[in-house]
Amino acid sequence: MIDKVKKQYQDAYNEHGNSLDAVFIPKGRQLERFSSLLMYVRKESFSILDYGCGLGQMADYVKKEFPNADYSGVDIIKDFISENRVKYDFGKFDVINDCYDVKDNYDVVAAAGVFNLLYVKDKKKHQQIVYDNLIHLFSKATDLLSVNFMTDQVDFIQEGAFHQNVSELYDFAKKNLTKRVVIDESYMPYEFTCHFFKDQTILRPDNIYNS
Repeated sequence: MIDKVKKQYQDAYNEHGNSLDAVFIPKGRQLERFSSLLMYVRKESFSILDYGCGLGQMADYVKKEFPNADYSGVDIIKDFISENRVKYDFGKFDVINDCYDVKDNYDVVAAAGVFNLLYVKDKKKHQQIVYDNLIHLFSKATDLLSVNFMTDQVDFIQEGAFHQNVSELYDFAKKNLTKRVVIDESYMPYEFTCHFFKDQTILRPDNIYNS
């Protein structure tokens, strides 16, 4: 299933080299994405997995904003990982085949744009793959799983792209992951980030979640 997407990224890397075009982000705006993904990180020292790390742009952001963080990145493209190991000596990078190769636990698991390309032609099947990935990644997050998506509230959808319905994702998360869900649609008009919190402890008698 992942071979199609793997080929797309590999072809883009072969053509564009170490650039945003190689990870299909020609317009940049990564600062806004990363800021949204990590907006609920409260610790100074924590472990983070950058799932689908691409060419390591999030590594730079984490190093600057969270200098005490223990950063790891994984991706399906070997060339990406090789580039990252040379450029970012403070991080740990590994090649994976799919989400189930993620065996360790991390305080925070973050994924930017990982599900934006269809893994299979059937969008319903791709949606189920997304849900299966989220279940596994959430199981590996001690505190927080944060994932960036393209929204389906758009005028145009490019062939081969996947745009997530916000309401359906919210309902899935509440039933299968956690009741503590935050959706951030404030930073861009056509993207959003969903935060899934692990701790669902309710503090009595105030009836508030443990922060």
